[in-house]
Amino acid sequence: MRLPKNFLSWITEFIFLLLCVLMCCIVSGEHPHVQLHALIPSHFHWSQSFQRVLVSKLMSYRRDSRYRGLFRAINLHTNVTFLKKDDPKEILNSFCDYVFPYNTTAIIHVNNPLSFRRRTAASQYVLEIASYFGIPVISWDPEYPGSLHTMQEARTLQIAPTIQHQTQAMLKLLTRYNWTDFAVVTSEVAGHQDFIASIRSFVKRTHDAPEFTADGKRPVRFKILKEITLRNKPSQVQAEAQLSQLFESDARVILLHSNTLESKNIMDYARNLGLTTVDYVWILTQTAIPTSRYASRSYHLGMLGITYDHQKDAMETAIKAAVTVWVTGMRDMVNKRMIQKVDLHPKINCQDGGRMFWNDGEIIYNFMKNITVTRPPIISFNSSGVLKFTELKIVNLQVRGTGRKWIEVGKWTKEGLVMQDITWPGEAASPPAGKPDRPFVRIATLKEEPYVMYGEPNGDGKCQLGAVRCDIFNRDEKKRKLTNTTVEKCCNGLSIDLLIDLSQQLDFDYHLFEVDDGQWGAINSVTGEWNGLIKALTDQKADMVITSLKITPERNSAVDFSVPFLETGITIIVSIREGAISPTAFLEPFDVASWVFIVLINIHAVAIGLYFFERYTPANPAFTVHRERSPDHRFSLFRSFWLIWAMLFSAAVSTDTPRGVSSRFLANLWALFALVFLASYTANLAAFMITKEEYYDLSGIQDWRLKNPQAMKPPFKYATIPNGSTETNIKNNHKDIYNYMRKFNLPTVDEGIKALKKQDIHAFIYDATVLEYYAGKDEECRLITVGKSWYAMTGYGVAFPKGSHWINKVNKVLLDLQEGGEMERLQKFWLAGACQKKEKTGVSSHTLGILNFTSAFILLAGGMVLGAILLMLEHCYFRFGRKSLKKWDTCGCCTLVSLSMGKSLTFEASVIEAINLHRRTKCTDPVCETQLWKIKHELDLALLKIDNLQNNIGARTDTSIEDGNSHWRYNPDRPRQPNGIPGQNARHRDRDNFDPTQALGERLTCYGSEDGRSDGGGSPNGRAQFRRSPSYTTAMSENENLEIQALSNRVRYHDGKCYMGVNDTESVF
Repeated sequence: MRLPKNFLSWITEFIFLLLCVLMCCIVSGEHPHVQLHALIPSHFHWSQSFQRVLVSKLMSYRRDSRYRGLFRAINLHTNVTFLKKDDPKEILNSFCDYVFPYNTTAIIHVNNPLSFRRRTAASQYVLEIASYFGIPVISWDPEYPGSLHTMQEARTLQIAPTIQHQTQAMLKLLTRYNWTDFAVVTSEVAGHQDFIASIRSFVKRTHDAPEFTADGKRPVRFKILKEITLRNKPSQVQAEAQLSQLFESDARVILLHSNTLESKNIMDYARNLGLTTVDYVWILTQTAIPTSRYASRSYHLGMLGITYDHQKDAMETAIKAAVTVWVTGMRDMVNKRMIQKVDLHPKINCQDGGRMFWNDGEIIYNFMKNITVTRPPIISFNSSGVLKFTELKIVNLQVRGTGRKWIEVGKWTKEGLVMQDITWPGEAASPPAGKPDRPFVRIATLKEEPYVMYGEPNGDGKCQLGAVRCDIFNRDEKKRKLTNTTVEKCCNGLSIDLLIDLSQQLDFDYHLFEVDDGQWGAINSVTGEWNGLIKALTDQKADMVITSLKITPERNSAVDFSVPFLETGITIIVSIREGAISPTAFLEPFDVASWVFIVLINIHAVAIGLYFFERYTPANPAFTVHRERSPDHRFSLFRSFWLIWAMLFSAAVSTDTPRGVSSRFLANLWALFALVFLASYTANLAAFMITKEEYYDLSGIQDWRLKNPQAMKPPFKYATIPNGSTETNIKNNHKDIYNYMRKFNLPTVDEGIKALKKQDIHAFIYDATVLEYYAGKDEECRLITVGKSWYAMTGYGVAFPKGSHWINKVNKVLLDLQEGGEMERLQKFWLAGACQKKEKTGVSSHTLGILNFTSAFILLAGGMVLGAILLMLEHCYFRFGRKSLKKWDTCGCCTLVSLSMGKSLTFEASVIEAINLHRRTKCTDPVCETQLWKIKHELDLALLKIDNLQNNIGARTDTSIEDGNSHWRYNPDRPRQPNGIPGQNARHRDRDNFDPTQALGERLTCYGSEDGRSDGGGSPNGRAQFRRSPSYTTAMSENENLEIQALSNRVRYHDGKCYMGVNDTESVF
C-alpha cells in the first residue's frame, strides 16, 4: 500500500505534539494554568507552520534555565485558532469555545493586509471583542496607526510597523533631500485618516521646535501645501479635477497612501495631467506599492516607496516576538511576587448574561508593555503600546532587465536613514529640487504710515533690517511727480513685513515700485476708467498690490482681493485745542441752589440776626431804661454785614466787635460755618481750576456739524484724501458732505494732520487704523479720534488681477499667519501708539497762562466795575438824595443802618461840604471878594459873641464840677486819664495857659487854608494875606480885647480838624 506523500511529516508532527502534551502533564501539578491564544487567518500552506512556531517558541523557554522559576510557579501553554471564513459568527464562536474556557490571559492577533485581503472589518471585530472583555492583545497589524490613545485603552500591544512609523520614515527621507514642502494624496483606504493625522502631527512638531538646535542650526520646518482625498472611487474626470489642484499648490513632492489598485489608477491620472515629469517626486506607502514582481507602466521610474517584510517569514517572526512578550511579562510578574495578588482566571463565558470584564488584565498588560528585549529582534514599547524601534525599507522603481522592479535602496532603523544609489525621475543625476523655480513678481505699492514708509539707504547703499528696496518717484507736497525717473529707496512698515513673510513662504522674488500717479484707485465717473493702484493691476503692470488698500465693492469688481489681513473702517480725527479755565470756574464748586442759599439767605439772615442780637442786648449802652440813644453807639446794620463778610473770607480788616453774649455766640457759629465753607470751597475749586481740553466731539459721519457746517461761526471745515476709498464711500452715500468737502481736500494724510493742527480745517476723515496710528504717535498728544464707532467697516487686502493663481497661495499664508498670531504681533508693533508728553522730572503740574486764569480776572474786573457803579450812586446820593433823606430822617434812623450815612446828614458834614464848595467856586472879582469878607466879618463877630457866652457858661460849669453837679464835655486838647476823660487839673491848666492871639492865628490859619489863599497851608503868615475892609479893621480894633478874651472859648478841634464859632450846645460830632 502506497502511503501519502506527506504521511511521514504528519506522523512526525503528531509525535512532537504528543511529547509536548506529556511534558505539560508532568510539570502541571497544582500550579495555575494560563493560556496564550493565537487568532490567525487560515492559509492553506502557512497554518501548520504558524502552529509549529508557536509551540516550539514556548518549548524553547521551558528549556531555558533563566525561566525555570516561571514554569515552576505557573503552567503556561498556547493554543491557536485559524479563522477560515473570517466572519463575525466564526470569530465570536472562537472566543466562546477556545478563548474564554481556558483562562486565556493574552491573545495573539495577526492581520497581514498584503497577504490576507479584505479582512479589515474582521480585524477590528477581534480587537473590539477583546477590548470589551479586558483581555490584552498582542497584534501584528500594519494598518494600526500607532498614534491613537485608544490602543492603550484597548490594552493592545502593536509589534508590526505602523502607519506612524511609515510617516516618520517618509519625513526622514524628505529631510535628507531638503524637500520641506509637499502634498498628500489619499484614497479612502483603511487608515487614510490616521495617515493624514500622523503627517500633520509631525509637521506641527517641526513648527513648535525651537528656532535653533543645540548645535546652532535651524531645524527643518515642513509645510503641507495640499491635502487631497479621492472619495468613493471617483471617475477619471473627477479624479483629474481633484489632482489638478496640485498645480495651484506648486507641490513637487507628493505622498500617496492607497491600496495597489487605487494607486495604479491615480498614477495614470497623474500622467495625463503631467504630474509625473522629472520635476515631481512620488513617495508611496506600503499598501500603495504593487506586490507583483514587475511594476506596470502606470508607475514611472524614480518613484520611491516605504515598505517592510510582510511574507511568511515576517509573520513567523511576529509570532515568536508575541510569545517572547507574553512569557517575559509573566516572568516579571513572578519575580515581583504578583501572582498571588492577580487573578489569573478571567472567568468569562458566553452563557452568563451581563457585563463581564477582567480588571486584572490591566496588570498583565502593563507588565508586558514595560518589558525590554535587547537581543534581536529588539522589543520595547512606548506609552501607547507601539514598538519604539522597527525597521523599514526604502524602495525605488528602477529598470531591471526588460522590466521595472522595486529595488531596495535604503533602510530606516533606530540608527537613522541609510541610503544607496537611487534612480531619480527622468533618470536625472541629482534629486529634484522639490520646489518650483523661484518666480518673479511685480508688486505695486503706495506710501501710507505705518503700512508703507520710505527711507534712505545706509551709507553702504543697503537697507536696514526689516526694510526692502523700492523704486519711488520724487514728489512735491501735492503728490505731483518732479521727474519721470524713479529713485531707489528703502521701504518698511507693516505691509512690508507682510510682504517679506509672503516672499519667504511662497518662495518668490519681487520688484517693489510706486505707481505713477500716486493715487489709491478710484473710477472716473465720466470715462469709467480706474486710476492709481487698481489701474496698475487692470493694465497688467503689476502682479500684486501690497499696502493699506481697502477692500470695497467697486474695487472688487475690477480686481481680486485676498482675505483681509487687518480690519479697518472710516473714522474722524480732530485736534485738541489749547484749553482755558471756564470764566465761571470759581462758581462751579457749588451749584446754583447752593450759592443762592449761601449768599442770598445765609449771609443776610445771619447779618440781620447779628444786628438785632447786638441791638437789643442788655450790654448795649444805646438802650437804657428810657430807650435813650447813646452818642457813642457804633454798631449798625451795614457794619454787621461787613463783619459777616470779613469773617467769611478771613479778611484782615478793621471790624467792630459785638458786645452781647448772644451776638458773640452767633458770630462764633458763623466763624465755624465759614471754616467749613472755605475748606469745602477750596478743596473743590482745585478740581475746577484746571485746563479743560476742548475739541469737536463729533458723533460720527452723521454729525450735524458735517451735514450743516454753515450753522457754526466760522463754518465747520473738514477734508479727506481725493481718489481714495473714503472719498468714494462718502460720495456714494453722502452727496452733500462730499460736495462741501471737495474744496478742502488735501493730497496726503500728513498734509491733513498739519492743517488740522493749524486749525485750517476742523476735522479730517480717513481710514480708522491710519488715524489711530497718527493719534498714537503724536508727540504732544493733541490728536484724538472721535465718533461712537467706525463707519463702513471693511478690511485691508492684497490685490491681484482677475484670475491670478496667487490668490489661494496668499490666502493660505495669511490664514496661517493669523492663526499663528503673527498678524497680531505686527499690529501691536506697528499700530500701538506711544503718545508721551514731554515732562520734566519731578514736575507734576503745568504752568497756567492768562487764558487759564480768566475767571479771576473777570471777577476782579467785575468788582472794579461794580465799585465804579457804587461811586456813581454815592455821588447821586450826596447830590440829590441826601436833601430829601435829611428832611425825612429826623430821628436818626439812618444811623442804625449805616453810621456813615447818618453822619453825612449832620452839621459837620454840611460845614465840610461848604468848605469844599467854596474851594471849588471861589471868586476872583474884587467886588465879590469884598462882599465875601464882609460876610465873614459878620460871622466872626457872631462867633466872638458865642465864645463869650461859652466862657461864661464854662466858668459856671467849672464851679459846678468842683461841686460834682455838672456833665462832662469833650475837649480834644486836654490830657486824658486812662479812661479817656480829661482830668480836673488839666481843665484849669488849659484855661490858665490859653493864648488868645495864638488861637486867633490858628483860626485865621484855618480860614486861610480853607480859602486856598495861604501859600503855607496853615503857617502863621497866612493871616497877613487877607485883604481886610476898613469896617473890618475898625471892628477889630474896637473889640480886640473882647475878641482875645473870648477866643479861648471859640476854637474847637476834632479828628485833626479846626472848627470856629461852634456853640457848646450844638456838638458837631
